[in-house]
Amino acid sequence: MSDARNSSNSLRGGGAKQTGGSGRTNKYASQNNRSSLLNSLNKEQEHGERSEAKRKLQLLVSSKQLASDVRTLLLEEHTEEEYNNVNIPLPSTEDAKKKLKSMKEFTEKWYDKGFREEWLCTITGVWIAEIKAQYEAAVAAAREQQKPEGESQSIEDLEQLLADDNLPPDERQRLKKKLKKKKQQKAKKEAAKKEDI
Repeated sequence: MSDARNSSNSLRGGGAKQTGGSGRTNKYASQNNRSSLLNSLNKEQEHGERSEAKRKLQLLVSSKQLASDVRTLLLEEHTEEEYNNVNIPLPSTEDAKKKLKSMKEFTEKWYDKGFREEWLCTITGVWIAEIKAQYEAAVAAAREQQKPEGESQSIEDLEQLLADDNLPPDERQRLKKKLKKKKQQKAKKEAAKKEDI
């Protein structure tokens, strides 16, 4: 059996597989496959680095926006001086970044712009509620410190305090109990006076 040789006395075997050839017989074919594999890995790594950088940039921009929004909404109700008087700092960009990172869903769906906007609205509402609650608790504590110990409040004073809409729920509950006791004591005194007569 004789070999099929070409004009340079080399074995024939090139040509496309479709026509019965052995496919590519290039001397460097295996190296090209390896280098293309390395190139694709490098490209994936670069893409991962780019997407990570993009995510960090989105986080930075979003935290600036969040801090600005929360700060603006808080300053609509009270001045910066009022917050400083009760030792409640207004949000900074770093605080906003920590708040965003602490949320678990942040990393999963952050690529979606609609989700980011909705998420920022949600976080803004939650954060404002937290800061307002801290502020109200600090103001109530300051009021308690200003009152001298043992000062008794009249029923009218307690009713006035309960009429305040900005009163925290726990403080409201405490004042209601106090008002109820005062009314009971007053009713007992009146009943005792009627018995004496």
